[in-house]
Amino acid sequence: MKRLLIAAALIAASSLQAGAAWWLDNDYTFGSNGLKKNSLTVFRRHSPAFSTGLNVSFYKDTGAYGERIYSLRLPLLYSGARYFISLKPFLYPVSSHTRSGAYGGKLYALASVSESPDESYTRLALSGAWASQKAFMNRDGSLARREFTQTAFEVQAEKSFYGQFFFLASAAGFPEAGGGARNSNLVSPVLDQADMAYLGTFNHLTALPEWALTAQVARNMRPDYDSHIYAGYSKISFRRAEKANSLTGGMKLSLNEKSALDLGYNAFKKENSGWKSYYRLLLQLFF
Repeated sequence: MKRLLIAAALIAASSLQAGAAWWLDNDYTFGSNGLKKNSLTVFRRHSPAFSTGLNVSFYKDTGAYGERIYSLRLPLLYSGARYFISLKPFLYPVSSHTRSGAYGGKLYALASVSESPDESYTRLALSGAWASQKAFMNRDGSLARREFTQTAFEVQAEKSFYGQFFFLASAAGFPEAGGGARNSNLVSPVLDQADMAYLGTFNHLTALPEWALTAQVARNMRPDYDSHIYAGYSKISFRRAEKANSLTGGMKLSLNEKSALDLGYNAFKKENSGWKSYYRLLLQLFF
């Protein structure tokens, strides 16, 4: 579910052009620390404006998450002529490995500021998310399983020039979590913070962020090639923990009228640590 806003807009446009009533996304990521992550989503378009989906995903690595961490999402999508609204409830069932779990939701709203016949446009988006987590905390030398809440807010601006060049900037803030939760005392929380706001990474991030800044560019290769290339950079600050830098790049290819493939690469680095590499293959099928 962690894809570029630019790519998401192109996917939606493609599905409408093809008249697809159903479409499927399979997002597979692998890389450093033995990361394996897979996300399968099935969407159903009930009307030209309203669609629903069901997502099942998991991640695992060779570190604290050696067993699969599963999650579910139920995205609800509604679009008008100049706006788009989505609501995404999510659930992380309590893991038998970490004994951690989470639930919550994210509300996202995008509106068009300007649209031109030459396919140039300016769009603004706002989102807010809330989550409740249950995980072990080490407080005063005592390890206990506790519940805490967190929130996130995000603003995005997207600009297109002639339907050929795309620019996206986003900023997200994460108020301090309740319940005394700190990165220094949390033990293997399972919520991927990308469910709260866009972080510009392919790997799972379970540490509590403070803020994130992201910039992205994309180039449509049409009419010569039915594809586009993209690149992005993110700076992520974690509360009382090392900041991180993330670089992404890739290419989205339209295989035919009913399918598309996104090949992406992510270089991720925390301060005072080495670079880690992650690779993504996102396959989309329209029915």
